[in-house]
Amino acid sequence: MKKYFYLVITLCMANTMHATDVVTFEDVVTLEGGNAVLNADNFQQNFFDEDMGVGMFSSPNGDFVFDNYCLEDWDFFCGFSISARTQTTFITTTPDQFNSCVGHGVNGSARYAVYYDAGSMMPPQKISVGTTNDLPVTGFYITNTAWVMEAILAGDGYGGAFTTGDYLKLIITGTNSNDEQKTVEVFLADFTSEDETAHTYINDWTWVDLSSLGDIKEISFAMDGSRKNDWGLTTPTYFCMDDFNGEAPAGASLEIATFEDIVVPANGHMGIDTEDDDERTEFVSGSFEFASGCMSDMGFWYWFGYANRTDTKYESLDDQWNNIVGGGYDGSANYGVAYVADFMGPCYATVLNDEPTVVPGFYITNNSWAYVAMKDGSGAKKFGLGDWFLLTITGYDANGEVTGTKEFYLADLRDAATAYIIDDWRYVDLSGLGAVKKIGFTLSSTDTGDWGMNTPAYFCFDNFGAEGEEVLPDKNVDLDDATAVVSPYQSTVTVQIYDLNGRKMDKLQKGVNIVRMSDGSVRKVMVK
Repeated sequence: MKKYFYLVITLCMANTMHATDVVTFEDVVTLEGGNAVLNADNFQQNFFDEDMGVGMFSSPNGDFVFDNYCLEDWDFFCGFSISARTQTTFITTTPDQFNSCVGHGVNGSARYAVYYDAGSMMPPQKISVGTTNDLPVTGFYITNTAWVMEAILAGDGYGGAFTTGDYLKLIITGTNSNDEQKTVEVFLADFTSEDETAHTYINDWTWVDLSSLGDIKEISFAMDGSRKNDWGLTTPTYFCMDDFNGEAPAGASLEIATFEDIVVPANGHMGIDTEDDDERTEFVSGSFEFASGCMSDMGFWYWFGYANRTDTKYESLDDQWNNIVGGGYDGSANYGVAYVADFMGPCYATVLNDEPTVVPGFYITNNSWAYVAMKDGSGAKKFGLGDWFLLTITGYDANGEVTGTKEFYLADLRDAATAYIIDDWRYVDLSGLGAVKKIGFTLSSTDTGDWGMNTPAYFCFDNFGAEGEEVLPDKNVDLDDATAVVSPYQSTVTVQIYDLNGRKMDKLQKGVNIVRMSDGSVRKVMVK
């Protein structure tokens, strides 16, 4: 007993080690041991006044060491510098490359760090953990520099302002003592959506959660974007950092929605067949509220639901609750099911915290109906080369403004060499959405007709709000003999017609009609 007790205490102590330094950049220590001195232009003095070569500075207690490099003759630096400049415009490279788009540090502080990524010209400048042990890092605040904002909004000298398809992102890599790596990606600007209202860029201090990196020895940074020439990115490769290893914003703590806190009958699902079910407008799991609705007289539900099913088949409408894995993530019983019908609009998950919060991500897999339809052409088109099934996720702040978008392919057959249809649990990283109050979901597919998408509009999900690593599936679809299959919806017949209030009608009426087909699908029909 004593030996067992001793071992437990030792393990707990090892797992609670952490770095105590919060790096505000107000009192960092230079390589020579003195405080970082700012010149008259309010950026780090040892840049451009001596050919210092390799340099570095550390947090006060030495937990973290920040790399930098300078060549005086070239007016060149890369890696980290310290700035206290309040200007938010860009006119000349020096000193305006040290301007942020905010004009101050987090919470109005004077100093912040500016990072320049020199790309292939120099090795990545990094942050090292200055202790003998790998340590976890909470995260940091990030914002754009004034120069980057100029490039996004007005152009970078090689092209005009960002337009649809453009992006600039930061790739953060954590490496532990075993050379194992994990990454976090942050969009500094994201114009990739076809919907211009979803185009976003960072223009204030925004929290970046690094807890998913685990215990690490160093962090390195790289940048990628859409604007490139033969020498690399044309968009300036800078970002600003503050409060490294600080505290996440208030309300950032999340309880993961596992759906195990919801009572679900064994091999059962959310109710849809009593008048009581009609009263449901949402349900809660963990720190999230999921929008839901039901029309019991139609046996019809929409948006979010939940299930506890082990079957992976699809043979009848009752199988709409099945997923292709046969249970929840990591062998759990319960999981979420989403039905994103075109005519009902996006479905939303709301963060119950008082303040907008960064949601790390969640796990997803294909619903059995959607999977069988894409794989075998049962009730819809069998997918072939060029087809895809896409989930688009949109984040919203407390004012309903879009914070960012994320696209995740549940099936991607655009390239025969990598063609896949998801058939296991996969992680979806949502950290790029930033701090959100609400998250919206829509589905789209290459199999779309006059009445909307033919691919069954379902997906299954679990552990909403969890940490994880996004890794796309390996190829699992052989397209060598694939042939296009015409959707069989032409042969289905109408069996029931309802208006938007759920009243059953004998025939289509002017306006919007909800039509239930003989194969169990429900669709919207507009009559002018």
